[in-house]
Amino acid sequence: MRSIPLAKPVLVAALGCMVLSGCGTQNAATDQASAGSAVSTATPLDAPLDDPETRFLELITRITVDCAPDAPDDRAEVPQPQDLPGWEEAPPPRYGSGETPPGGPDTGGDIPVPLPSDATRPPESTPSAVKPKPAREVPLTGIERCSGSEHAQRVTEAFKNTETTSYQVMHTTLTSMEYPASRIHRMPSHAGAPRARLDLRFIGSNLALEVTGTSSGVIVEAFGAPETEDVKVTDVKRKPKLDAPTS
Repeated sequence: MRSIPLAKPVLVAALGCMVLSGCGTQNAATDQASAGSAVSTATPLDAPLDDPETRFLELITRITVDCAPDAPDDRAEVPQPQDLPGWEEAPPPRYGSGETPPGGPDTGGDIPVPLPSDATRPPESTPSAVKPKPAREVPLTGIERCSGSEHAQRVTEAFKNTETTSYQVMHTTLTSMEYPASRIHRMPSHAGAPRARLDLRFIGSNLALEVTGTSSGVIVEAFGAPETEDVKVTDVKRKPKLDAPTS
């Protein structure tokens, strides 16, 4: 894949005008920590150019641009609202802040309704005791599937003909590939094979990878995780895969 050197402000601008981008990060669990113990953090936009997150943004920008050849050019002129068909300037409010009479719209367009002095106030809402449902895998968009395939291919190539029987080996190799430690999350081993999940979400994207070690490399699967920061990729329940026919 060709290399596109981009300055940090350009990376953020490019991601902002694409259909696909990722959202949220989590602090990485240590090698001894249990899966799901990471805490969500935001990517600092003032990080130095040699910062792992900045290099990661350059990586996902390059891959996303390759998967979105029709993404809008950031140099194109953005039309102003008054230039669009049907534009009508909103009339100024009749009353200023604090001057709205009962039944009249305020500066925000809302109509306050006064209550009688002896009216009973509505009860305050209380937190629900119902536990939230577990996060489930979500569908990927076309560009996310393309980006996931590109990430999966480069990870598979990096581990080719490498015995990956420990999480430490997996973690070291992934961090050397511009994937920050804060985005690599340990998962329980599967039949003795180490597993990790890569959180590739950024600004609304759902993309994540699941990496499973083998005796000759790794198996990589792209999947969708909810974009909200309170959902950890380690907590996403994957859809069951149908077993291949045995005959």
